[in-house]
Amino acid sequence: MERYIATPQLGFKEAVKLAWSRLFDFKGRSRRSEFWWFMLAFYIGYYIVNVIVSSLLPYLPATIVNMVVFSIAIGVTVRRLQDNGHSKWWVILSYILIVALNIYIAQSDVIFELTSVNPNIDNIVGELSSPSISLLSFANMVLSLVIFVFCLIDGKPDANQYGESPKYKRDIVNG
Repeated sequence: MERYIATPQLGFKEAVKLAWSRLFDFKGRSRRSEFWWFMLAFYIGYYIVNVIVSSLLPYLPATIVNMVVFSIAIGVTVRRLQDNGHSKWWVILSYILIVALNIYIAQSDVIFELTSVNPNIDNIVGELSSPSISLLSFANMVLSLVIFVFCLIDGKPDANQYGESPKYKRDIVNG
């Protein structure tokens, strides 16, 4: 008879180190503890970088830097989804939508209005409620929610097309 035994959960330092060592690795699987501990460290760092970059650079260069920094989390998110047997295309599509939304906002008059001395609120609301921005925002919100739920679900104990489980180990019991 065969059963699975869960290995101990990764600690903060171990999880962040493991995820960082596999930063641009889109193969294999990552367990929940690796993903969530890394995301905690990532978002703290991302917030700090975002504040610094946004205060030093104009909107478009700051957005480009932030999107590059944001891409650091793609690898671990892909591996987390693959732990459940889901495709990396969920994450890639979400990233594409975020980039498209940022490009659309950057080329609109919203940034000019927000950075002006006397911003016109009606123009800002009009631009932000345009069908393109609304559709991109809604699609990204739904996709992000689906990815979030996938990341909450425990991985399959069996091997899948992405490899062996990083959490569960086989234990053969003689019965």
